[in-house]
Amino acid sequence: MYNTTMTNISKARQSLFTLVEAAARGEKVAFTHKGQRFYIVAEETPSKLARLKPLDILPPGTSIADTDQALSDLAAQNAAEWESKQ
Repeated sequence: MYNTTMTNISKARQSLFTLVEAAARGEKVAFTHKGQRFYIVAEETPSKLARLKPLDILPPGTSIADTDQALSDLAAQNAAEWESKQ
C-alpha cells in the first residue's frame, strides 16, 4: 500500500514542492493545521503501469533477428538429437 506522509503546517510550508511531488506519484500526503487534517491529492493519479520501467532483456548488441536464428538453430539441433535416438 502507499505510504502516508503526515506533517504539520509549518513543515508542509517548508517542503511544499517535495510534498506535491510525492502526491503526484500517488502517495498520500496529509498535514494538520489547528487540529484539522488536510490532504494534498493529485487530480489524476498515475497508473501503476505508467510507473514501470522497461527492462533490457536482450544482451547489448543482440537483435531480434539474432534470437530468431538462435531459436531455429536450437530447434534443428533438438530435431537432430531426437532423430539420432530413434
